[in-house]
Amino acid sequence: MSALAEFRIIDTNKLNDLKEKAEIKTIKKGWFKKVKIDEFWSFFDSNSNKLKDFDWSGYVFGNLLIFLQENKMINILDSEHDSIANWISEKRGISTIILTKTHKESYLEKLNSINITIEELIEFNKEFSEDSDPEFAKAGLEGVKAISENLEILTDDSKVIILTVR
Repeated sequence: MSALAEFRIIDTNKLNDLKEKAEIKTIKKGWFKKVKIDEFWSFFDSNSNKLKDFDWSGYVFGNLLIFLQENKMINILDSEHDSIANWISEKRGISTIILTKTHKESYLEKLNSINITIEELIEFNKEFSEDSDPEFAKAGLEGVKAISENLEILTDDSKVIILTVR
């Protein structure tokens, strides 16, 4: 089974609304009927733009982001919008990372200049998740490229990039 990883760009001023829409609401209709209202995906689709597809399994980001943090001192897991990302993750059951201009300023140059080998990722993956598949490591290299390319898009604090894995 695979997981879909998706990068989307959204106005920063829409994040609180997105957070609010993450929770599925139940309303009472009539005497006995309850209706669930789920506006998250429609709101997300209409208020963000999908960026270039990531053609590999989204599961690669579970290992890759820890690898970057522990081995390359590139921490894109934390941002000033963690409370929103964590809320969405909890309410939707998806992994959510919010990338900001601060991430770009702090890590883009490092991402573009680091030399990560397949062997290095295979070794990390073996230790971290007992996965020694070279294709999974290759996907990790593509994940670094995808993060870097998407961070390039951010020009100011008015927009953020949301990475979801579901």
